[in-house]
Amino acid sequence: MKVILLQDVAKIGRRHQVVEVPDGYARNKLIPMRAALPATPEQLAKRKAHVAQAAAQQALDAAALHTSLDRLQATTLTITAAANEQGHLFKQVGPKDIAAAAAIAGSPLPLSALVVDTPIKAVGAHIVKVKTPPGVAELVVTVVAG
Repeated sequence: MKVILLQDVAKIGRRHQVVEVPDGYARNKLIPMRAALPATPEQLAKRKAHVAQAAAQQALDAAALHTSLDRLQATTLTITAAANEQGHLFKQVGPKDIAAAAAIAGSPLPLSALVVDTPIKAVGAHIVKVKTPPGVAELVVTVVAG
């Protein structure tokens, strides 16, 4: 029996895949557990529409990310943090802080796209990587004592 998986199932397949499984396994386990749906023509059409909609949304998100990133690369993203006299921060600056500062600057970045290789624990300019669909871009973040 062909089924559309609604969640990842070990040794069977990943979410949204159409797989062939034994009839009894589908009827007695996968379908009652809401882990799969029978692969009827209507369900296959819904799945195809869902995949197309997800691809379109992903393209829009990528375009918005590139626009925000271009705006932020043209300027310097500045974050104010509490620091001691030597320039060491009392609390490290992480992806949440960078995303919040980008949103305040008018160019929101998704938290999942930000990659901070080493924790930012000092005042100064730091390079943060931003995952974009074609690759990785770099963004300069300046931390100032405040």
